[in-house]
Amino acid sequence: MDVEDVKLRNDGPVRFNIADQVLKLETFHILGENTDFSGSGSMQLAGGQTLDFHGAGRVGLELLHAYNPDFTASGVLTAEAEVSGTLSAPLIKGKLQLKDAAISDINLPSALSEINGTMLFNQNTVTIENLNAKTGGGTVSLAGHADVSGRQVNFDLIANATDVRFRYPPGVSSTGTADLRWTGSTAGSVLSGDVTITKLAFTPGFDFGTYLERTAQVSALPQTDPILNKIHLDLHVVTAPELQMQTSVIRLQGEADLRIRGNVAKPVVLGRADVFEGEAYFNGTKYRLERGGVIFNNPALTIPTLDLQATTRVRDYEITLSMTGPAANPKLTYRSDPPLPPSDIIALLAFGQTSEESAQLQQSSSSAFSSQTSNALLAAALNATLNNRAQRLFGNTHIKIDPQGLATETSPTQSGPAVTIEQQVKDNLTLTYTTAVAQTSQQVIRAEYNVTRNISVVAIRDQNGIVSFDVKIRRRKR
Repeated sequence: MDVEDVKLRNDGPVRFNIADQVLKLETFHILGENTDFSGSGSMQLAGGQTLDFHGAGRVGLELLHAYNPDFTASGVLTAEAEVSGTLSAPLIKGKLQLKDAAISDINLPSALSEINGTMLFNQNTVTIENLNAKTGGGTVSLAGHADVSGRQVNFDLIANATDVRFRYPPGVSSTGTADLRWTGSTAGSVLSGDVTITKLAFTPGFDFGTYLERTAQVSALPQTDPILNKIHLDLHVVTAPELQMQTSVIRLQGEADLRIRGNVAKPVVLGRADVFEGEAYFNGTKYRLERGGVIFNNPALTIPTLDLQATTRVRDYEITLSMTGPAANPKLTYRSDPPLPPSDIIALLAFGQTSEESAQLQQSSSSAFSSQTSNALLAAALNATLNNRAQRLFGNTHIKIDPQGLATETSPTQSGPAVTIEQQVKDNLTLTYTTAVAQTSQQVIRAEYNVTRNISVVAIRDQNGIVSFDVKIRRRKR
């Protein structure tokens, strides 16, 4: 007999014997790859119909694939079982032992390997004495018991995870430790415990804003899964101090203290995530995050509320952007030093010139203004494409193409296209190199070393060959 390419056979005939109203199973012995199971016993056919069966051996877990094509397993399950009592009320006792087992499902983000442990079953109770496994590069241990009462199962399970990497949602990989408890019954249960996130990683193409928007849309939809609706959540999730989060366009350092409530079908996030420092790249421009916070305070839906402030420098202007309110519809405010009206700040960020300068350029030459606008749009498309590919090839690298080029003190007219390459060598050291395409002698080299979170040293060699050093001290005002 073949079951999922596993050959099973009887070692000799299966012998039955009926005498004096007693059915006896003298012996049966099944052999196969990783499988060797035998048993015997008897049952009274009259009176109380007493049972007395015994079985022992090992079974290859590859057989589980026959019941679910998405399910893959390997390893050996060793079993010992005794069946007594009567046919109407059987009493089952025994022991199951897993050795070097592995289980995976194509619908789950992680598989279990090196599963070892023992489970005892006595009548209607299953007890997990000690079950250990590896998953996501870490270890998991499970203990507890489950009782079967009619059609309902009551359970109390405890799980501990150490340095486990979990890939969810798609594009996100988080590593952490957890102490969880799942208690209740099939009628309703609670999953509670503490989770500490120690690492976060993202694929180069992951868009955090799109994910937040999609999460809000899913949270607003009614969930009707009867099983998931019955599993309620009470989880406390924190991050390691100064946890780093980095994507292709953003790098943040901060911490979070969150509560996960609701149920598995519709979880709700409560709490706060604070950003201590960070950098973001938009349209090739680097923004430094001075203050940041994301608050979750809606007990019915997961709705993040933003409180972010970032600064950037364009020409001689220090520009500050603030973003507050719900993530789906935030309020943006702008200010600059020296002061400019909001329309000029937006024009400066989009085209590198104030609206007055753009108007003067348009009056003097409409073709020059159209060329400038086209160059800005082209630069935005090129910067997005190049940065995405550079991230995949070289990691923390950003490339900016500026069709307007460099403007020097001796030559205010911008002299053709310029290319800027920024490389984060270490967590606290960033190198930036800018060169004009037409005149390679015009080069700017900049190095920024972060001594602490609030103190940094900047060394610059400008396009005229002059070297200067700056010490920056940042103070946060609350």
